[in-house]
Amino acid sequence: MPVAVMPEVLHRFFFALKPDEITARRTHAFAEGEIGAKGLLGPERHHVTMGITEDFLAIPGSLVDALLRAGEAVRADRFDLVLDRLSGGHGVVALRPSHVVRPLRELQARIDEAMAAQGLAMREGWTFSPHETLTYRKGTPFTRPIEGFRWNVTQFVLVHSHVGLHRHDIIGRWTLCPPEEAQGRLF
Repeated sequence: MPVAVMPEVLHRFFFALKPDEITARRTHAFAEGEIGAKGLLGPERHHVTMGITEDFLAIPGSLVDALLRAGEAVRADRFDLVLDRLSGGHGVVALRPSHVVRPLRELQARIDEAMAAQGLAMREGWTFSPHETLTYRKGTPFTRPIEGFRWNVTQFVLVHSHVGLHRHDIIGRWTLCPPEEAQGRLF
């Protein structure tokens, strides 16, 4: 009798913004209407990646603690994020902002700095390109404006992705709060 071979599971960690549950369900319903249900990511997996590690066969002992310390060090103001462009290409169909969102860029830069301060590097070749993936599939590249989905970004999370199992575990969560002024607060 043949023995079933379990696929190799890789471990990936990433900082992300996650839409609130209602917005995630709305974007999922929109995607289903636009591109069909086949292959769509479930609303619980919707996110915007802000920083990502390499993949690991085994989790290095100090990695998670260093990532948690990096997350703890990040300070940024809350902001509204609007994803008002639907695009497809390079194997992904995603929602994207139609213009630069400065607070989003600033938060990503702070996450990058916090990771570097802990001796952690971003995945080789990864660059920040804000988007919320709806599905993975090949097709003719396209981009078009849509009415858009807005949510107030009040927190970011650290996700442990079990690559190959389609499983995301949130292992850290931080509420956004403004950076302290250089002289500190008096009251």
